[in-house]
Amino acid sequence: MNFGIERPWALYGLPLLIPAILHNFFVCKKALMSLSKSSKKRNSLEFRNIRRRIIWRFSLRAAAWCMLVFALAGFSWETISTPTQKNGSAVAYVFDVSYSMTARDCPNNLTRLQAAAAYAQELLDNTAGIPSSAIIAKGNGAIAVPLTEDTEAIRSLLANLSPKMMSSAGSSLGDGIYAALKSFPKTISKAPVIWLFTDGEESDNALQSALAAALKKGASVVIIGFGEEREAEIYAGDGKTLVKTALRSEKIKEAVKEANAKNFGGQGFRFIKGASAKFVDATEIGSARKILASISGGSDSENSATLAYELQSVDRHKLFIMLGILLFALSFVASEFSLRGFKEAAAISIVALTFASCSSEFKESKKILDGVWSWNQKKYTEAIADFTQSLAEAEENDDETIKQYALYGLSVTYLMQNENKAAMEKINSLSGNAPDKIKFAAFYNSGIIAQREGDYQKAAELFKNALLVDPSNVRAKVNLELSRNQQAQRAHESERQMIGADEISEEESDLQKSVFNRIREKDQQQWKNVQKEQKPSSALDY
Repeated sequence: MNFGIERPWALYGLPLLIPAILHNFFVCKKALMSLSKSSKKRNSLEFRNIRRRIIWRFSLRAAAWCMLVFALAGFSWETISTPTQKNGSAVAYVFDVSYSMTARDCPNNLTRLQAAAAYAQELLDNTAGIPSSAIIAKGNGAIAVPLTEDTEAIRSLLANLSPKMMSSAGSSLGDGIYAALKSFPKTISKAPVIWLFTDGEESDNALQSALAAALKKGASVVIIGFGEEREAEIYAGDGKTLVKTALRSEKIKEAVKEANAKNFGGQGFRFIKGASAKFVDATEIGSARKILASISGGSDSENSATLAYELQSVDRHKLFIMLGILLFALSFVASEFSLRGFKEAAAISIVALTFASCSSEFKESKKILDGVWSWNQKKYTEAIADFTQSLAEAEENDDETIKQYALYGLSVTYLMQNENKAAMEKINSLSGNAPDKIKFAAFYNSGIIAQREGDYQKAAELFKNALLVDPSNVRAKVNLELSRNQQAQRAHESERQMIGADEISEEESDLQKSVFNRIREKDQQQWKNVQKEQKPSSALDY
């Protein structure tokens, strides 16, 4: 059933009912005793009806309080498969640094750990710009480098990989995968991918369960094997005990097969293209191409956008909120009307909720509202999931109106995540018969994207088209003027850069003439003064 509670601390609100119950009991008892002064009236039908109404009112309000506490606690049960579009990939490099990786049975007489570091170096060179993290795994897993686009820290780690980096004994590949999952943010908009560099030796047999957990959370896993299948002897951690180790490829393949079978057999996550978990021998020809194909935008990938299905728990807080409001409203009915009227009102409410929950159109509209609510809370990943699911259901039911709103919601969400290309794809998918509000928003948001890309002329045209749909919109008018001004400013700057060389030479020559004239005047004046000061000498005058 996959039952869960997101905020257990909220359940501390339930004990607050105890003082409320005691207070209500004494107040009601005092009120009833004042109403019934004689035993004849105490046993009357009217008195019993008043007492029954008071009990029903308080019981329903107490139940409403419980529903609100449950809603705050975040109860969830059951799971659904939710389509989510991932743009690009994020990679977690998991390195097995146990002592079995020190066996020197790789090409060029390298240890398995040295070969893994060299192989990872080559992969880093071919994944520039992809966010990456590094995890070391031995007896447990630890995040050595958090998720970042700066791979220099990972390259520095590769040069220092050693079993001495961790003091824990044993080898737990499962803990390494769990640590890799923690390195990905919960609201990441990229497809998570885990690359595990190992020989398959483990001491806790947790690989298969960790693979299943990774697939359930939407992470694709590639296990890269190092070493030979022929056993080699190495010293254990104490430096004295000799143990035999080898590449356990069959064991890895079995764990991958079981995880995939369990994942694809249910409602779990899967990529539309490619395997969700696989094993690759590092010495196999073309192994790097197979590994790079697991990321969006890799060597074999056709598109950077990946459609995935994530297994998510169904949050029931809205159900509890609705029940709380219903019970609170019924408490007024129970206190003002007879028990028969209360039963009729309860039956009508239940029937109305049943019909509302059975309406497919209501469900589709509700998904749109859920997406809008998540968008306003800046939970863009959840908003994309809601809009994508609503779009799929609208296409299945040929509901053009819901489809247009879902496409618009996706475009706005991608725009907030600075995914301009994905936003434009959804805007271009909008129909020409869409409502005017969506038409205006499509032109307006396209203008914003054009402004971001520096195409001010195109932005001005798009804002002008938006004003043709809604001439009263002030923001479109402001952005139109800004785009025109920026376009004119850019043209003016281009003109300034194209001033002729002749004009500059003429200005410089005028300046030089004035300076030289000034110097000539000063020299002539100084020469006259010198001639006046000198006395004539006939002996030395030639």
